[in-house]
Amino acid sequence: MNIIREVPESFLNGFYLMPTDRENIKEGGEFYFINRIPILRVHFTPNLKKNIKKIVYLIRDKYSFSKPISGWLSNLFNYIKEKKSLRKHYRAKKAWFRAIGDLFKDIENWEFRKVINKVMSLLRSINPILVIELHDISKWHHGTSTIKFIKELYKRGISIVLRYPQECHNHIKKIFREGRLNIKGAIKYFARKLNYYISDSVAEYLSKISQGNLEVVYLILKCCKRTLRSAREIKIPWLKILPYIVDSKYRKFVELAIELRSFTIEDIYLRLNYKLPTVYRYLDDLAKMGILKKIKARKKIRFKLKLKKEKLISLLENYRFKKPWLSIYLLDSIPVLKSFEFSSCI
Repeated sequence: MNIIREVPESFLNGFYLMPTDRENIKEGGEFYFINRIPILRVHFTPNLKKNIKKIVYLIRDKYSFSKPISGWLSNLFNYIKEKKSLRKHYRAKKAWFRAIGDLFKDIENWEFRKVINKVMSLLRSINPILVIELHDISKWHHGTSTIKFIKELYKRGISIVLRYPQECHNHIKKIFREGRLNIKGAIKYFARKLNYYISDSVAEYLSKISQGNLEVVYLILKCCKRTLRSAREIKIPWLKILPYIVDSKYRKFVELAIELRSFTIEDIYLRLNYKLPTVYRYLDDLAKMGILKKIKARKKIRFKLKLKKEKLISLLENYRFKKPWLSIYLLDSIPVLKSFEFSSCI
């Protein structure tokens, strides 16, 4: 929830998936405002009736935040608006609580069509970010109605965030194909915790160029000013990033290449504990990748560090980090971000 609290504007008008630690999933509920954005957090089970009750219970006294909308309960919202404008808050409040009482009766009698449409209207009138917390959904023996309800909420224009244990990510992804990871929002949160303030365009650029690798984002931010409004203001320290955008088996070779700049196979062989054929094969691979340049002179082969911005960007964009979302969303579990240990090379 730390990410949502810090950058709520990044979660508006979307359907977002948020894997996290199992311990972070809470069974209670809450309703609060951050930067005038309402956030409604509720824990869902397979039982749709109970889920709807929880939502209505959390918004039962929020009449003052409702806005007129068309459709179900439109007369109620127009009446409340009229009485509020005349400063007759008692009458507005009385009408709201009467409607909520009727809704609870409809839920008890399970008048399905009435209940669904009224709840949708209530949510649309308040327009919150609805944070739905789930446990292991793969163990639900029933609950397709709850899944359909979540999808219908999104179709009706409600901003949805699903929080669930990280091990359920693949299963959730198959069920909610419209959902996506909010990497941009997570990077804005990460930057803010390091005292950097970045715009949406900068966050989008960093998410694209880093593929979600926090070490790369951290290295880039270290070389930038504290406030970034445009991607043009970003300075990328390629020599520091290069070891992290190649396969880990090449990392030591790239670090030595950066240190030596120009060298022979023997120079690397004497410094690293690898067999000579392995050293040659790895250096040859790096030459094929465009990181090194192979030079034949006086019956000897030398290698030289070759840095071209276009090639480096291509390497960075094409490199696939293992589950990059994992490290980003598990930041939500860390109370003090400064305790997060990056690579010893940074």
